Amino acid sequence: MKKLTISLLVLLLLGTGIHFLKKKFFFPRPNIILVVVDTLREDLGGANPDFFNSLKEKGIYFKNAYTTIPITLPAHLSMFTGEYPFQVGVINNGQKYRGNRELLAERLKKKGYGTYAVVSLGTLQGFLGPARGFDLYLDKFPRSRWYKTAAEVNQEVEKILHRIKPPFFLWIHYSDPHEPYAPPWLPPNGEVVVNGEKAGDVCFYKKEFFFVKGNPGEEVEVEVILTGKPQRGIAYLVEIPTRREKIVLLNGRGQGRGRAKFKLKIGEKGYVAIRPSVFLSTPWARFFYKREVLYWDAKFKELFQKLSSAGLLKNTYVFVLADHGEGLGEWKDHKGHIHFLNGIYTRIPLLVIPPRGNKELRLEYRQIVDIFPTVLRLAGISVPGDTVGRDLLKGKGHRRLFLETFAPESFFDRFSLIEGNFQLIHTPAKKKYLFFDLTRDPGSVKPIPFNSSVPSMMKALKNFEGEAYSRIKIRPKRERKVLKVLKSLGYVK
Repeated sequence: MKKLTISLLVLLLLGTGIHFLKKKFFFPRPNIILVVVDTLREDLGGANPDFFNSLKEKGIYFKNAYTTIPITLPAHLSMFTGEYPFQVGVINNGQKYRGNRELLAERLKKKGYGTYAVVSLGTLQGFLGPARGFDLYLDKFPRSRWYKTAAEVNQEVEKILHRIKPPFFLWIHYSDPHEPYAPPWLPPNGEVVVNGEKAGDVCFYKKEFFFVKGNPGEEVEVEVILTGKPQRGIAYLVEIPTRREKIVLLNGRGQGRGRAKFKLKIGEKGYVAIRPSVFLSTPWARFFYKREVLYWDAKFKELFQKLSSAGLLKNTYVFVLADHGEGLGEWKDHKGHIHFLNGIYTRIPLLVIPPRGNKELRLEYRQIVDIFPTVLRLAGISVPGDTVGRDLLKGKGHRRLFLETFAPESFFDRFSLIEGNFQLIHTPAKKKYLFFDLTRDPGSVKPIPFNSSVPSMMKALKNFEGEAYSRIKIRPKRERKVLKVLKSLGYVK
């Protein structure tokens, strides 16, 4: 009996050891790299990025993928919880996530994953909630702006490569296509003169703050001069935040002096901020957006190669997607996102590259909530039963997609349903519905007459709206210390 017990114990230990070795060396948990490119449209705004296109040859590309909301912070929290924004409790930028549901990084960390993030936009500051579960969350920004260029993001990722050990979750956030549409290679095209002496050069396109220095309380004479060649269709401005004023140097037709002189009072901290800026016509916005996409593509290629050289792409799933799209004048000549739910604002690229590659094009409907269950399953973690998202790599897509956007950041609350190649958009405050055929109009910018699908879609959308409003009877407040970020990015007036 004693010999039998010892034998069973030996077999048990041997089996456990073999299981450990298999798990550790033969079937280890995969690494996850999540690359989110803020404001990247599915059609890439007409750009043709070589590297991203080459990655499509190695991965599974979802042609009909959508966000849940065209607002950065709630879109990411939706991605990290597998829930709709109204369920998450964050529906605008600047609101703090106070929910009990564990975010993706928290769940991965509990299972032994190293978790790292580098973000490039001020709306994703860690204290708002997205940093929950990350061992390292890099969200510091230059003093003059609330965004980082792709080169700056790459530098921060490269500095931590030596710290990253399998299994790991690495979130890399780029925001180059986001407004201001200004590739970093654009040279200065203006200068600032203070009390008759040159204080520095500026690039109007980059919309960076320029800090005029002096003694607290001192009044100084400032002159901003456009030194580069002005372009028709671009208005050159100087914004003075302390006075809530915009001074036009040249309007969009090239009329004006090309310089502005004014007096400012130095603040208590020994400086006052101004911001040389531009207003782009639609053709110029499209021109610069494409170049921003190409710039991101080149820098992403550089980082991808360094990740490969560091051995971090072995046994690694790479996800590349956007949080939402961007309007470039196709709808009501509007440029930006947040306010509308048409396809140009909500349809996104979504690519999954497995460790050994697997070229495939999928046409079913998918949504950013699908990232959450997909990553959890890959990591061997159970998926909560109430998750809205569905595994991207196993099972079918969604029969219906629901989209939302909310005031006060949006002009109005809006809701949308996508089903059977049609999209229905409702603006409750205006009691207005719009209907689109996505097979002919994937950007949904050409409304069509209602057909027989509309009554059932209206009913489903009404139910969704009712659930949303029941969950957000009291709208979350935006954090005060992030309001200046939203103002600098043009989200708050």
